[in-house]
Amino acid sequence: MRILSRAQVRETIGMPTAIEVMRSAFAALSSGKATVPMRLALEGQAGVTLLMPAHLHESGSSGVKVVSVYPRNPGLGVPVIQAVILVLDGATGAVRAMMDGTWLTALRTGAAGGLATDLLARADSSTVALFGAGVQARMQLEAVRCVRPVTDVRVVSRSGASAEALVAELEGVPARRVERPEDALLGADIVITATNSTTPVFDGALVEPGAHVTAIGSFTPDMREVDTALVLRARVVVDQRDAALSEAGDIMGPIRDGAADASVVSAELGDIIVGRAPGRLEHDEITLFKSVGNAVQDVAIAAHVLAVAEERRLGQTVGV
Repeated sequence: MRILSRAQVRETIGMPTAIEVMRSAFAALSSGKATVPMRLALEGQAGVTLLMPAHLHESGSSGVKVVSVYPRNPGLGVPVIQAVILVLDGATGAVRAMMDGTWLTALRTGAAGGLATDLLARADSSTVALFGAGVQARMQLEAVRCVRPVTDVRVVSRSGASAEALVAELEGVPARRVERPEDALLGADIVITATNSTTPVFDGALVEPGAHVTAIGSFTPDMREVDTALVLRARVVVDQRDAALSEAGDIMGPIRDGAADASVVSAELGDIIVGRAPGRLEHDEITLFKSVGNAVQDVAIAAHVLAVAEERRLGQTVGV
């Protein structure tokens, strides 16, 4: 078994490659070429631990991620999200590798947002409204900058200090902290929500015609980053239909309220990749990509990491 630390994992893959790995992963998911059971949630007093298995049929890659989401962790000096990924041998079920999954989870989630932006945002999109200023906000912005010519970033966060810190870190693009959501949305082509909010973080009626929205922070039925107004205005694309309808409060909320039904979900991201559904339909169309995360992302990216690590002889090998 090969053991890979976070630093070693980071040596094996960057954002552009991660986006292409996500392209293949979502195509497999929506084409029935992946087995992905519903994730198991273990509730704790201060957070939740998720067990997420998947198997990719064509490559034979199998694995499981164990990821904990504990919102109070920053006050303890610990990341909100912590994870480990096990890569299994497709023929024997033996554990081939164990690797840090915390950074990899952020990378693959950012890459999914970048992929959705590539498929759904207008080609000339350049102004980003970013809600959230944590690790995932940074990853989402990095991914978007890989696929669109970003020239203006407005950052909104519950803690103004975190927004200021992110703005100070950014290089190569003008960025500023914005206090009012409506000011961030004015003229924004791309809107990203990467928060742990349980209530919508902006008024969906204020999103500009033609904008693309990526909502990735909420992942339970009780969490909502975007409101019913936006869901009804937008063409909604999800990572996996069944998961979105059973786990995404952003989608389930409008359905529970009677404002929408399951047909509000237009397509899965993989449907667009394989050509079963179109990308952007009109210049002024609002698109919304809602992701709750899927184990196919973790297994696909972990398999890539392992292949590179084996080639470069990274990590420590131990007997089991």
